[in-house]
Amino acid sequence: MILLRKTKGITIKASFKLSTIFIVLLTFICSINGNAETGEKIFKTNCAACHNLSDQKLVGPGLKGISEKHSEEWLISWIKNSQELIASGDSAANAIFNEFNKMPMQSFPQFSNEEIVDLINYMKTNESVEAKAIPIKEKTQNSESNIDGNSFLKNIFIYSVIIVLALMIFYLIKIKVKINNTLKFHGYFDAPHKIKNFPKIFFYYIIATSLVIYLLYYWLSNDTGMINTIMFIIVPYVAIAIFIIGSVYRYTQKGFKVSSLSSQFIEGRKLFWGSQPFHWGILILFVGHLIAFLFPSAILAWNGSPVRLLILEVSAFAFGLSALLGVLLLVKRRLTTKTLLVVANKMDMLVYITLLTQIISGLGVAFFVRWGSSWFSSVLTPYLRSIFSFNPDIDAVAEMPILVQLHIISAFFIIAIIPFSRFMHFLVAPIDYIWRKYQVVIWNWDKSAIRKSTKHTFGKESRNH
Repeated sequence: MILLRKTKGITIKASFKLSTIFIVLLTFICSINGNAETGEKIFKTNCAACHNLSDQKLVGPGLKGISEKHSEEWLISWIKNSQELIASGDSAANAIFNEFNKMPMQSFPQFSNEEIVDLINYMKTNESVEAKAIPIKEKTQNSESNIDGNSFLKNIFIYSVIIVLALMIFYLIKIKVKINNTLKFHGYFDAPHKIKNFPKIFFYYIIATSLVIYLLYYWLSNDTGMINTIMFIIVPYVAIAIFIIGSVYRYTQKGFKVSSLSSQFIEGRKLFWGSQPFHWGILILFVGHLIAFLFPSAILAWNGSPVRLLILEVSAFAFGLSALLGVLLLVKRRLTTKTLLVVANKMDMLVYITLLTQIISGLGVAFFVRWGSSWFSSVLTPYLRSIFSFNPDIDAVAEMPILVQLHIISAFFIIAIIPFSRFMHFLVAPIDYIWRKYQVVIWNWDKSAIRKSTKHTFGKESRNH
C-alpha cells in the first residue's frame, strides 16, 4: 500500500507539472496568434470560398485587377450590400449580377470602411506580386534570403510544442503502465463487468478535440510548414487506405463484429427519437453532397435562380439541424442509460465527438460561408476528383475558410475510423433481403404423436455427434 500511495503521489505531481507546462505553452500560442493581418484574415474567412485572387472564375468573378476596374467607394458599397447597389440601378453591379446567373452575393455590413480598405489593399498586394511574374528560381532565392524571422521562430515554437506534447503523452502512458503492473503485482484487479466512467471519458475527448481543432486552426491560418499538403493530400490517401484495408480485414477475420451491435433490445424509446432525425438528416445531406460531386453543372444551373438557391440552402441547413439534434439525443441516451453503459466503449465516444465536429462545422459553413452548394460544385468537386484521379490539386482548397477545411478533415477522419467503429454496419446492410426468397417452414409431424412419444428425437436423427 505504501508503494501504491507513493506511485499515485508521483503521478499526481508529474501530471500537475506537465499540465502547468502545457497551459503556459498554450497561453503563449494564444498570445502570438492574434497578430494576423486584417485584410488577409477577412479574405480567407469570408471571400476565398467564392473568389480567386487571379482572374479565374469560381462562384464569383476573379479579383485580379479589381481595384483598377472599380473605385474604392464602389467596392465598399458592393461588399457591404451588393443587393442595395444593384437595386439602385448601378450598371457595373447589374452587369456582374447578370453575368453570374443573378446569384446574390452575401452582404457584409458588419465590416467597417477601414476593414474593407485593408481587404482591398491585401488584394492589391497579391495582384502586384502576381503581375511581376518573377521566374521561379529567382523567386525561390529571394524568398529564401528574405525569411521572416518571426514566422521562422513561430514554426520552431510550434514544432517544439508538438514534441513536448508527444513526450508528455509518452510519459503519462509509461506512468500508467507502471501503476497497472504494480497493482497486478500486489494482487489488485478491477471488479468483473465494472462500468467505466464514460461521461468523464466523453468530457476528456471534448477537451482533446478542442485542442486539436485549435492547433489545426493555428497551423492552417498561418500556413505552417507543409500543413496543407499533409491535411489535404496525405490525410485523404491514408484515410482511404485505412478504410479499405481495415474493412476487408474486419469483414473476413472478425465475423459477427461487422454488425453495429444494436442496443435497440436494451432500450428502444429514446433510440427512436434520436435515431430517426439523425439518420434522415445524415442521409439527405450525404445524397446532396453526392449529387454536387457527380453533377456540379446541374447544381450551378439550379442555383441560377435566387429562390431555388435559398430553398436548397435552407433545406440543407434544416437537415443539418435534424442530424445535430439526433446526435445530441443519442449521446444523452448512451451516457444516461445504465444498461447501455455496460455495452459502451471508448470508440463510441470518439464516434460521437467526430460526428459532432463534422455536423457543427457543416452548420457553421452553411451559416457563415453562404451558398455552400455553389462553391462545393465549383471548388470541392474538382479537388475531390483530383484526389481520386491521383493528381491532387489543393490550390483552391488551401485558400478556403478554416471552417470548410475543418469540415473536410473531419470527413476524412470519419472514413478512417469506419473499420474500428459501429459505422461498419452500413457496409453490411441486408440489401439482399429485397430479392432473397422467402423461408418456407413446414411442420410435418403429428403433434398428438409427439406429445405421447417417449423418443428423444423425431424424424431423421441428427448426425451432429
